[in-house]
Amino acid sequence: MNPPLTLIIPPDWPQHRRDCPWALLDATGHVAQRGCSEPKDWPSGDGEGPQPCQLLLTGHQLAGQRARLPAGQGGRRREVVGSVLEESLLDAPEQLSFAVGETATDSGLTPIGIISRARLTALVKLLRELGWSPQAAWPLGMAADAPSAWLCGEEINLIGPEGYIATSINESLIAWLAVTQAPTLPLTSLDDNPERDRHLQSLIGDQVVTALRLPQLRLPPGTGFLDGDLAPPRQATPIGRHFRPALRLAAGFAIALGLMIGAQWSWNALQLRSLHQQIALHFRTVLPQTPLVDPLRQMEQALASARRNNGQLSDSDFLMLAATLGEMPETAQLRELVYENERLRGVAVLPESVVETLAAAAAKRNQVLHATRQGENVEFTLAPGGRQ
Repeated sequence: MNPPLTLIIPPDWPQHRRDCPWALLDATGHVAQRGCSEPKDWPSGDGEGPQPCQLLLTGHQLAGQRARLPAGQGGRRREVVGSVLEESLLDAPEQLSFAVGETATDSGLTPIGIISRARLTALVKLLRELGWSPQAAWPLGMAADAPSAWLCGEEINLIGPEGYIATSINESLIAWLAVTQAPTLPLTSLDDNPERDRHLQSLIGDQVVTALRLPQLRLPPGTGFLDGDLAPPRQATPIGRHFRPALRLAAGFAIALGLMIGAQWSWNALQLRSLHQQIALHFRTVLPQTPLVDPLRQMEQALASARRNNGQLSDSDFLMLAATLGEMPETAQLRELVYENERLRGVAVLPESVVETLAAAAAKRNQVLHATRQGENVEFTLAPGGRQ
């Protein structure tokens, strides 16, 4: 997969110019296509959503230093880099962003690009609004070979073995050329400005040689200046992309099922509330002076009391419970029978079939039979329905 569009951002873009140099690179960093145009004319892919791009920053909007950083990835964190460089910075470290390059094996020094956090934030915000998604941002001096010179706008970027600088095209340029330690520099013009080019030629003459094609540009690995809230969004893996339709379908089913369950719970709750209201209404009709505590139990007790007051048996009376025992055959041997607390307990010698017959007879009378077998004996308890 080829790298995304590379935008070479000069310090006066977009405040004083609308066009911006760009390049399409192949996998080796060679330029397949280049230009300098406004955002509407930048080449973009056919994919949906924000188009990926990578930024190379030029000119006086950034600075470069070399420093000895603590070993490991922790030593490359923005807070650590800012602490190491703090004495040499013009602004507070929290107002800056840092791009940390590869540490030189011979000197142990690490190149570090420095840019205003506000400037970088403004660039990223603008590009996102234009439909682009910056994936990395680095100084041009970390992506180009040394020695070399790059023209962009009214500045020339000089890249040497000890770092990179940007200077205006004036008499001081001659002194800066000595820093590159090269008799001649390959010069690349990133935008079209014939008057500027003639002025440069008159100043330094044969110290630069115009490059016939844009040299290789190899961005270091990583996101460079882009960290924290400026970091690119995480890309979905190819496997994850294949599963997206299935995941969307599963999510749809889950949402539908959740709605159905929620609706059923709401319906059940509504029915239960309606039933409780009906019970309370009947209770207040039958027992208007009685506080509502356990309406079903209270109404059972009131019914039993009313039956006794009218000379009838209630469901919990001994005779009502004993009537169920009349279903036992004559061969059954009743060894013990006790009535207390509205329950009838006993011990009898009964076959299993008779126990089942008694349970059915009890159910017909709204009674409950509990039976446990101990050898040939069956211990049983008869109680009114709804009681333990």
